Amino acid sequence: MATEAQIKANQENAKKSTGPLTEEGKQRSSMNAMKHGIFSTIPLLPGENLEQFKLLEEEIIKAYQPMDAMECLLVQRLYLTCMRQIRLREAEAAKLEISMMPEVMCKTVTQLFEHNSDKRFTAEDISELTEAHYMFAQALEKEIKESGYASLALTIEMIKEKMPLTSRHMKDIHEEEYKLSWEEFIQKPGMLRAAISMLAKKVKIQLASTKNNHIAYTLKHKLKIVHRIPHGDDMTIFTKYQVQLDTDLYRAMKALQDYRCNKTKVIEGEVINEMAT
Repeated sequence: MATEAQIKANQENAKKSTGPLTEEGKQRSSMNAMKHGIFSTIPLLPGENLEQFKLLEEEIIKAYQPMDAMECLLVQRLYLTCMRQIRLREAEAAKLEISMMPEVMCKTVTQLFEHNSDKRFTAEDISELTEAHYMFAQALEKEIKESGYASLALTIEMIKEKMPLTSRHMKDIHEEEYKLSWEEFIQKPGMLRAAISMLAKKVKIQLASTKNNHIAYTLKHKLKIVHRIPHGDDMTIFTKYQVQLDTDLYRAMKALQDYRCNKTKVIEGEVINEMAT
């Protein structure tokens, strides 16, 4: 609990705080409650960033310094329009992000293929992993074709050195197709050659069966570029709303400018009349 001496000291200090001394300062101080009262009535929507809009409010008030109720209302119109501009940008970004989701992209890609294929693409079909497998298979097929393996006296060491991608699959082919031990298998050049030939056929079948996935993957990335700009009904809605917001912003700025100009003329007229009398 404060002592009697502390209470008296606080009272003396309070007397020294007289608030704003100039007329301009007093007017600005009297408007603080009105400014914050008006702006605090504007609700935020779920998920919106309070700090972002608070900073926007502070910057707009700082820029326009409303001095009476009418100016506060006009500046509020500016603030509301700027808020809606931010909401429009966020809505546009969200809409575009949705259009690029794998599930949505699958539907779009399937529609593009509807006249050439009965396949319904899934997110896995056009995934980075599926495309990586396709590209590996392409590289493997090229390596086998360019190796000239059919005419070589093959050894497992030569395959590892000259055909590194092929060597990664030799054990798989051995386990699937041959009953010999690995040690016996690698000692037989004819079996190594036959294994590579078998691998070449498997790769060819794999590429043929996944070619549409590769094309769909390529289309997906092209569509992502296309979808960076709203189109169709979305483009119409966003454009109309943007035009309306621009109109609202310019009207509010013009109204504030006209109001201040007219108010200045009225004050000047009153001063001139007082001087004349």
